This record gives sequence, structure tokens and C-alpha cells, in this order.
Amino acid sequence: MYEIVINETGRNTLKEEPSFFNLLTKKVKTKKEIKDFIIDRYNKLPKIRENNKIFIDNIKTNKAQEVGFLFSYWNKDCSHNSKSWYQTDWIEIREINYKPILLKEL
Repeated sequence: MYEIVINETGRNTLKEEPSFFNLLTKKVKTKKEIKDFIIDRYNKLPKIRENNKIFIDNIKTNKAQEVGFLFSYWNKDCSHNSKSWYQTDWIEIREINYKPILLKEL
């Protein structure tokens, strides 16, 4: 089982700092479903480059660990007749390994 986590951020101009506005999570069973979901959402598989990778600091190894990628585009919500905004989605794909936790272990 896999989970796709998308943190949506937006800004009116490229000079502004982005603001978080939505969290989207999707659970799927196969890697093909991951690919299909991303293509359905963005109409393509985004290219991963050095400047759009997401890293976190791994305290154990004292190195940065790649955990996802960014995808940016101009967006417009036609249903609200709004003006365009620059949206950057922070996308992580995780493998889910469930482990039961008993109440007495808490």
C-alpha cells in the first residue's frame, strides 16, 4: 500500500512567499496507481530535477534525505471566477507499513 501526500501552496505573484492552503492524501495499492493518479492530476509525469527535489535532514546519518519533489504551475479556479495564482505542490510518495499498536503499549 502507498500514500501520496500533496501539500498545496499558492501565491499571487512570484515575488511573494507561498502560503499553504490544502493537504491532499490518497492511498493506492500499486505503483501503477501512483503513476495514474499523478498523470490524472497534472496531465503528465513531472520531470524531477535537482532544483525541485524535497529533502529533509536525517539526524542519524547527518545527511539530507530526498523525500519528494515540487511541481509548480499557474492555476485558476473557474468555479469561483478568481484570478490566477502560482501554485506549488509539495509531493511525497510513501510506502505504508501498518503495525498494530495495542492500548496497553501507550
